[in-house]
Amino acid sequence: MNKIEFTDSIVEYLSGILIVFLFTKKLFNLKSAKLYFAVSGTVLFLMIASFLFLEGELQNGIVVNLEFWGLMLTPFLLKGPKKFYIFSTAITLSSVIMFAAFYLVLVLSFFGQNITHSIFLEFTGMITSLIVSIIFFVLCTVLKNQTKFFIENISKPIVLLFNLFLIIGGNFSYIVSLLDSGLRYAVAVKLLTMLISLIFTIAFPVLIYNQVKKNLYRYETGIFEQQLNIQREYGKTIAQSSAQLRRFRHDYNNLSLWIKPLLEQGKSQQALELVKKSDREIISSYSILYNTGSDTADAILSERLKQLTKEVKISFSGNLTKLPEDNFDICVLLNNTIDIALFSLQSITSDGEKLIEISAMCKQGVLLYKICFPCENNGFFDDLQSSKDDMLKMNILRKLTEKNDGKMDTHIENQIASITVRYIF
Repeated sequence: MNKIEFTDSIVEYLSGILIVFLFTKKLFNLKSAKLYFAVSGTVLFLMIASFLFLEGELQNGIVVNLEFWGLMLTPFLLKGPKKFYIFSTAITLSSVIMFAAFYLVLVLSFFGQNITHSIFLEFTGMITSLIVSIIFFVLCTVLKNQTKFFIENISKPIVLLFNLFLIIGGNFSYIVSLLDSGLRYAVAVKLLTMLISLIFTIAFPVLIYNQVKKNLYRYETGIFEQQLNIQREYGKTIAQSSAQLRRFRHDYNNLSLWIKPLLEQGKSQQALELVKKSDREIISSYSILYNTGSDTADAILSERLKQLTKEVKISFSGNLTKLPEDNFDICVLLNNTIDIALFSLQSITSDGEKLIEISAMCKQGVLLYKICFPCENNGFFDDLQSSKDDMLKMNILRKLTEKNDGKMDTHIENQIASITVRYIF
């Protein structure tokens, strides 16, 4: 191994280690990478020592194996909340770098012995590392949310098969590239290897994309089924509220018939006890009801408040009289925004009452809706991406509002987050 080849291996190894760390840190919030860098540094030191003190095939074999196993095994040392995703992502990244480098060597081997030993070929690892690093850097910055969602929806068998293909296919490509292109069978084997590798390189991303799309469809279908069930329950709540109102009207008439004779007879104490009993019934039955002007919205807010803890309160201002009663999208909108607010409140450790403020108004077929709630830090909407369920709810909100040229905005100021929606129905 000459100095150029060794430099190429070192640069390839360093770029692989750094991009693995950056990619997983951006996507999965790593807790610690000290051991990862310590072991990676040790491997780097051993590579340099092997190059300086060893010679011949032994030198080349140790350096190549240290680079390969260093990239493959060090991701185990990364610590984070989603171990499988961190490791599988890191291994895939390392495998892609190796596969691309060996495939490029195979392609260049067609040009004969002179090209095979050219300066360009000796820098294949560096070139492919640079290209792959740029691609993965874009994925973990510009396309961070899409990439994370994509990774979390790939099944483990597909990830395993894909990495096996990259590792085995890359090594096989390198072995085939060593064959003398002057031999007929060698050319045929090289062409066949290139063709098979190319087919699998295209087939696996298509397979992964279809699987993610199917999983997303199933997940969204499940969410909508839940929303339909919730809407059905809201219908029952509306019916129960109406029944309670009728019962109260009946009880009030009975109460008035009881109180009047008692007051006429001067039995004020007994009359007062009846009034207190009536107050308790009113409070227990109607303390959670809202007057938004829409039975559906009232039922949603009432049902949500039933499910909340004692420390969480919901306040509403505005009027939804003109809101369509049978609009399923609006039910989803109300539910998802309240769920996102609750996700924020769960992360707040301070004691005391936690208030969710909702304001809404309907004007000429447009719903102007705003929900405000406290959050722990000004990066709440970025942290929201760590929850697949809440991230999907936010994406569904955007789709709903933008479907009819509506608009949704998010804002945080003084640790108060707000979601503003302009929905056209």
